[in-house]
Order: sequence, then C-alpha cells, then structure tokens
Amino acid sequence: MVNLTIDGKQITVSRTATIYEAALEAGINIPVLCYAKKLLPFGACRVCLVQVEQMKGRLIPSCTTPVSEGMVVTTTSEEILKVRKTVLEFLLVNHVIECPVCDKGGECDLQELTYAHEVVTNRFQGEKFNLETDEVNPLIERNMNRCVLCGRCVRVCDEIVGYGSYSFINRGFETKIATAYDRGLNCEFCGQCVSMCPVGAILPRPFKFKARPWQLKEVDTVCGYCGNGCTVTLGVLNNKVETIRFNDKIGVNDGNLCIRGRFGYSYVNSEERLTTPLVRKGGQLVETSWDEALQVVADGFKQAQAGLGILSGARLTNEEMFLLKNLAKVAGTANLDHSGGECYKGVTEGVAGALGIAASTGTFPQVEACEAILAIRSDFYETHPVFGMVVNQAVKRNDAQLWLVADKRGKFAKLPNAKNLLHRPGMELDVLNGLARVLLDEGLAQTEGVEGVAELKQALANFGSDQVAARTGVEADALQSAARQLAAAKKSAILLAYGLPYTAYSRELGVAAANLAILLGIPGRDGSGLYLCGEKANSQGAIDLGIVPQTGGLGAQAMLDAAANGKLNALYVVGEDMLTSYPDHGKVEKALEKVPFLVVQDIFLSPTAAKAHVVLPAATFAEKDGTFTNAERRIQRVRPGIPLPGQAKTDGAIIADLIEKLGGNLAFTGSAAIFAEIGRNIPVYASVSFNGIGPQGFVWGGEILTPSRRRLQPIGGAVPVEGAFQLLTGSALYHSGTVSTRAKGPQAVVAEPYIEFGREDAKSLALKDGDLVKVAGNGVELRLKVKVDNRLPKGVLFAPYHFAAAGINRLYKGEAAVSVTVSK
Repeated sequence: MVNLTIDGKQITVSRTATIYEAALEAGINIPVLCYAKKLLPFGACRVCLVQVEQMKGRLIPSCTTPVSEGMVVTTTSEEILKVRKTVLEFLLVNHVIECPVCDKGGECDLQELTYAHEVVTNRFQGEKFNLETDEVNPLIERNMNRCVLCGRCVRVCDEIVGYGSYSFINRGFETKIATAYDRGLNCEFCGQCVSMCPVGAILPRPFKFKARPWQLKEVDTVCGYCGNGCTVTLGVLNNKVETIRFNDKIGVNDGNLCIRGRFGYSYVNSEERLTTPLVRKGGQLVETSWDEALQVVADGFKQAQAGLGILSGARLTNEEMFLLKNLAKVAGTANLDHSGGECYKGVTEGVAGALGIAASTGTFPQVEACEAILAIRSDFYETHPVFGMVVNQAVKRNDAQLWLVADKRGKFAKLPNAKNLLHRPGMELDVLNGLARVLLDEGLAQTEGVEGVAELKQALANFGSDQVAARTGVEADALQSAARQLAAAKKSAILLAYGLPYTAYSRELGVAAANLAILLGIPGRDGSGLYLCGEKANSQGAIDLGIVPQTGGLGAQAMLDAAANGKLNALYVVGEDMLTSYPDHGKVEKALEKVPFLVVQDIFLSPTAAKAHVVLPAATFAEKDGTFTNAERRIQRVRPGIPLPGQAKTDGAIIADLIEKLGGNLAFTGSAAIFAEIGRNIPVYASVSFNGIGPQGFVWGGEILTPSRRRLQPIGGAVPVEGAFQLLTGSALYHSGTVSTRAKGPQAVVAEPYIEFGREDAKSLALKDGDLVKVAGNGVELRLKVKVDNRLPKGVLFAPYHFAAAGINRLYKGEAAVSVTVSK
C-alpha cells in the first residue's frame, strides 16, 4: 500500500493504482476523456492533467502516472483549469457542433466538460472535419467528424474483444480512426466501441433519433440469451425497450456485451408476440379466454395423470422452474426434463460423478489471471462471447497459454500464445483422454487422495500420444506440450460449453474434462477452475432446481419416443421450440403429431406451438421478476422493465394458475416468497435472501467451490465419422437458440441460414458465396446457401442450427458430425 496526499486529503491505496484511480477512490473527481476503467492507461486526451509537488509542479496525466509514497497531488488550480480549458478548445477546433441532432446529447463527455469549464468561445480557428459518415453496416454508425481521438474504440476492440477493427491512421491534423483500408465497418458487431465512445462519433443505429437519454427509464436486469449472465440495463420509453444502456458499475460482465446482448432486444417489442390464449377447435387454433384455456389444460393433465410429460426450456427464472417442479408433483408425473435431456449430462453426470458437484468450480473473473487455459470446442467464443472476452484479456494481458481442442479454426486460434489441437470432427474425447494419458505417463498428474487412478490408467491403454495422433490428426508433440504446460501452470482453467447442438458425447466429455481437471489439481485450487457453461440464460438454474427426470420418470428423449409410440398421454412444452432446436426433427415431429394432448407455452407461435392443442402466451425476460443462475453459479436478479403485451402472463403466473386448477395449494406467492422456499429445499440457495441479492449477484458455494470428492471415471473414445464431407452444427456468434431469429439486430447481420465451406473445398467444387447447394445425409436432402470462409479444414462443413427454415435438425440427429454428400 502507498500513502499520498491529494488536494490536502491523506489517502492510502494500492501501489498499482494511478493518481486518477487514487483520486476516484477518495471521492475526488478528475475529468477524463480517454480513460476507461477496463482499458489499459493511454494518456491521449490530456484533460486529466494534475500537479505533483515532487515533480516541481509539472503538469502530468493522472490516468497514466502511478502513485508513489509521500506523493502530494493538486487536481485543481488556476493553472490546471486554464490548461484543461485550452485542451478542450483544441479539441473543438475541428469538431463539428451538431449537439441538437446528435444522439449523444445529454450524455456526451465533451459536452459536459465544455460546459463545466465554461468554453463559450474558442481562441483557435480551423476547418471543421467533413468526413463521410459510415453507415455501411446496419447496427453501428461512425461519424468521425465528432471524434476526439481518445482511442477508446481502438483499445476496447483490441484489448477486450480481440478483433482489432480500428486503428489510428495518417498523421498530425489528418489523424483519424479508421478500419482496415478505411472501408466501412464489418466486424462482429458487439457494440463495445459504441459503449466506450465518450462523444457521438460511434452510435447505435437502431436507437437513432428514438429518444434523449434523460427520457429513458433504466432497468437493470440479466440478459435472456446465454449462460454468461451479463447484466443489461434496459432503456425503456413508452413501455418499449428502445435500447440497451451501457453500465459497467454492476454485474459480472464489467459492461461488456456481445451483439445479442446489446442489439438483440427488439424481439420483446415484436408485433408477432402471442398476446391471447389459443385453443384448437375444428382443427384451427382460435382465441379464447384464460379461464377456458386453463380449464382445458387442467382437464387434459388430469386425464393424462402419470402419462403427462413436461419439457422446459432453460430461460425460465429459478422461481418459475421451482413452480414447474411443483406442478409435476401436483399432476402426479415424474416425467420432467429440459433442453433435450442430453446436453447437460456432462454436468449432472460427468462432473457430478467426478467431483460431487453439478456446476463450475470457479468464477469468470479468475480466468483473467490464469497462466494456462484449455478451451474445448472452437465454438466456445460463439456460444459465450463475453466469457470469451475474459479469455482474450488473460492471453493479451497475462500472457496466458491458450490451448484449443477444436475441429475448426475459431476466433480463439487467432490470439497470441494460442495453439490449436485441430482434430478430425467429433474426436474431442480422444484428445482429452490423450492429454490425461500424458499426465499419468510423465508423472505430472496430481493423484494424492484421488480415487480410480489405476482404473483410469487401464482405460487409457489405447490413448498413447501416437495412437491419439493417428485417430484424431493432432500431432503427438503438440499433445504432449499441451499437457506439460497445463501441468506447469499454478493457475489454470478448463472451459467446455454445452447446449442443444452439442449433445453428442455430452456425458463423456464432462467425464473427460473432469478427469483432466482432477489430474491437474484444478478443483478447489485458488485461481483455477473447471467451467461448464450452458447455452441458455438459466441452464445452471435448471440443474440446481432439479428440472430433470424424477425417480422412475422419463427424460426428454424417452418422452418423445413414448409419444411417438402412443405411450404418452399429454405433453407440456414450456419455452422451447423443439421442432427447430431439438436434434432429429423427424422424431420430434412424429411425437408431437402422435401425442393426444399437446400444450405449448411460449412468446411466439413457433413451429412447435403451431401443432399444439392449447397455446399459452408467456413473458420474455424483460417482463419478469425473479432470478437467473449463470454458469459460474452466480444468482442474479431479473427485473421487469416493460408491461406484458395483451393478455400474456409470466410463466410463473401461468404455472401457478395450473397448480390451482389441478387442486394444488401454494403456500407461497411472489418471487421473494418462492425464492425463500427454494432456499428451504436447496441448501446452497439458503445463504442469501431474494432482497439480499446485490448488484454483483451472489455466488453460491463461494468463489472457489471445493469438491466433495475427486473420483476419476474411466471413459472410452469417440467413433470416427467417415465420409468425404462431414457436417458440423452449432451456434453462430450472432444468434442464440431460436429466439434471436426474431430480433432485428442479429437478423440484420445474419438473416438466413447458410452452410459454410472452407476455401479449399469451395474451390474444388467451384462454389462461391450465395450459391445454392444440395446437402444430403441421414436420408434427408437440404438446399442451402453457401458461405465461404477460412476457418474450416478440408472436408468439414458447418451450418448453424438456429433457423427453422433451414431444417438442419432434419439432418442432425444428435451425432458429433454427420457424413454428407454435396452437389449443385
């Protein structure tokens, strides 16, 4: 710690702090333009100049100058104010004055500083910038005539996002910020540059001319997309979410968002939302009252009894899932499941069997300080972009070694210190087993107090480095280097995402990842963690709440089989478009057609809902009060920002009404009371009250979750997929599940399905972007639009699963990869 004096105030701060940070901690305001707390010091604007007595009163930038013992700092004096005013005058020489029509008006840092320093005239004259506005892309507008060259956009894109869209070009008065070759912006459209820009140079186009900032009601809640659990601040006007506001003061994400979180909100305002209950009469879905709809559902459930199946999505709140489990009890059924019933088994069976806990063992911020990281699947950044940004910072700021177990070259592979264990499709399991074998063979494994070492050694007999190399295509030397670097790291992390398009070997991959974590000594070690990250906003909550088959009950796939064979009497689907997202469309379609009574509860009339006997209109995350639990076990508040459309109800309200109709008696009502009841049933939730959940949420089990056991589980390898072309499916960066295809932001960037080819395959087949090709496999033929990129090895194809129109799940039946043929 360091002692210093600022404006006569004695303070003690960390020796790593800058003068600006020390002043901030002491409640002393120093104006800044180029500073942002999550970016490295830059010192470009010179607005934050202060005087330091020990430096003979010289003016120095407070944002880049570290504190030292005994330092005496003055932040405000006649000379300092005069210089700051001059700096602002210089900035305004070429800056266009468009405040009345600039969307940044009212929250523009330059505007505020100009007012505060009384810059009412300018002693300096110069030609105003007259650069062309970049409106090439649909989400971000760039008007460099308003730019102050603070460099925040350049730095956030490089340091945090790891994309590097921007750079300074030219010199002197001609300096400006531009993209490569000064072309229009074409990036991953996360909007980080929008949130960082202190002026109106970079703005969100969907919000243009919608409102002034002071007109908006701001509501802090949690993003409804992936399991990262990012805090989003809704900007609400006239009962509509008009924008997502930047907020780096609360939540786990430090203000960072991806395209989905920042621009994917518009579906909550959609005119296509379900607003009235529907009941099928005469073969048609017709509008009805809630009383009639609920009575029809209750009668159908009573008739079904134990033959009722309940399938949920993982975007319900914890409170709603608790009610859903109670509904199953009242209805007398043990057939309860979520998310296809397979993808989460890496957590509930793999990790739970090895460690005794069905959750990640660390928290996201710890990863930034890791020395070595193993990311399983190249799609990890696509499924969890903001967690991916933490990995970017670990590599760029902490020189972490990043190893990728991947079947294609994703964004992570472009980072410094990243090494790609590029394998044949579907062979991740063999690579992980090969790493475990190296650790055991070379005496690098930490086996003290570990169960099952001998059994694992025996099971890994055929996973020597050369054997794995022959099966997977990963070089033996690379495999050995990865194992050695991971073993040498004092702080390390293993990352594995799961979701509906990643059902193959889900349990086995969880086991293999847990085995590797145990051998590396990761579980329970400070600064290290095994992270299993769910696809949906409350995937971890669904596991915590036990939305899985109850004793003697059927899981999702067994329910579908039973329905298809006439052995399931009714099916209740909550918040999931199974026909689009579940593997094996044919199986799902047959089940939905055969089941005597189908109830679907959703926000849109999805392809699944269109087949229902009763459709119940539900709420989005922006209309709910409750909690989500993210992939690091962080329980966070979900708050309503807008009213429900029409007669729609929250999922919790609908489920509570059904419990009452079925003769159940709820002794608790309201989110706080239900959360308290959750705590009485689930001990890890008992440590915090609903109203005690603070701005940063509450991590159950603590920052480092200590396992109750360390048990290695023998596991075999994968079955190689043969064929000239092997089709992979998964998540695209711009979409999450199926709901994002209803949002204007993601749709503006990727509006239609596609099949991706590597350049080598595209050249050999004479294909180019936009061509239509026939893709056939599993007895199904699809016609898809071609996209050509650099990331796919020869013979590997990729198609995202989000789009109903594509019918990818007609081909994909849950395999790691599908052998297909391609023709024009």
